[in-house]
Amino acid sequence: MRSVRLRAALAVARCAARMLPDPRQRARYLEQWQADVHGAAELGLPALRLALGTAGAAARIIATSPKGSTMMLPVGPLALGMRIVGGARGRRRAAVLAILLTLTLLGGVTLLIAG
Repeated sequence: MRSVRLRAALAVARCAARMLPDPRQRARYLEQWQADVHGAAELGLPALRLALGTAGAAARIIATSPKGSTMMLPVGPLALGMRIVGGARGRRRAAVLAILLTLTLLGGVTLLIAG
């Protein structure tokens, strides 16, 4: 059971890293987040909660990364959606966003049931 949770946490961290726009940033954060998930598992901390936090961090990084524009940018979920769906790989990123939002929802339900 612990192995399944660890694998799920690593999958969430990989999805979160794939959402990042810059390949160098993606590789750096992926390595860091996977190490954090493994470290949390070793310390007995809930690795899946930590992984869900990485998804939130990825969303914040995406929303705040500069695009070189001086116009007013949308805020909140609209900004996140426009940022992820836009670009050459829009469908793939939209699918990753949908997966992350679903995992976040399932994580919240799990916390409600377990708590």
